[in-house]
Amino acid sequence: MNYSLRRIGFSLITSLCFFGTGQAATVSAPESVTFGLHFSSLDVSLNDPKQQPVDTTVEQVGIASFDTGEQTLQPGLLLGYAHVGNINQLLAAGLQPQGFYIGPALRGMLIDNGRLSAALTGTYLYQRVRDSNADRELTLEWQQPQLDLDMLWRFSQRVALSLAGQYGRIDVNERIKGTVNQTLTLDSGPTLGYRAGLEFDLGEDGQVGILLHRAIGDGVELYFQQQF
Repeated sequence: MNYSLRRIGFSLITSLCFFGTGQAATVSAPESVTFGLHFSSLDVSLNDPKQQPVDTTVEQVGIASFDTGEQTLQPGLLLGYAHVGNINQLLAAGLQPQGFYIGPALRGMLIDNGRLSAALTGTYLYQRVRDSNADRELTLEWQQPQLDLDMLWRFSQRVALSLAGQYGRIDVNERIKGTVNQTLTLDSGPTLGYRAGLEFDLGEDGQVGILLHRAIGDGVELYFQQQF
């Protein structure tokens, strides 16, 4: 499953990069929308009041789109595929729930002078994944409010340093049905953390970036974005 998800993510990124570099020059409309393709793999630890923390890995492939027509407040949407694995629970052993995530976002631009930009972004993510076998069914419903302060410093024409502070929490409703029926409430945070990485300008208003996360989840994110 992990290999399959990474293969899907790589294929989507490759296709979008080709679209951005090969066809963007033919688009003459004013820039008003930013479309990004994101692939992430994060290790998350959830608190269970009845036992040891529930550690798991969350992998996502999806899009983030923002209306950049307005320079101050920019509404956006997050949408994609989610896979949750490596759950260290006896009743979840062998199950690899997958499903979707979706959420609104609102970004406020604080600074944008060409060399330095800063933005405050609020998101509210809803994620639902499930899997089953002959004995049981596992469903996770996930809510994640989050606030990010992003800064991008362009120290050359093609390369920029990306830094962000992150504050948020996770609330999960876990339901197990079958030979054993159980409902648990899991959570994480509120957590204050950061992410950092590099962004590379591909030309024709396209960028690709890689980020290291040390916040609600710890791991790596790869993204490609194009402005239209």
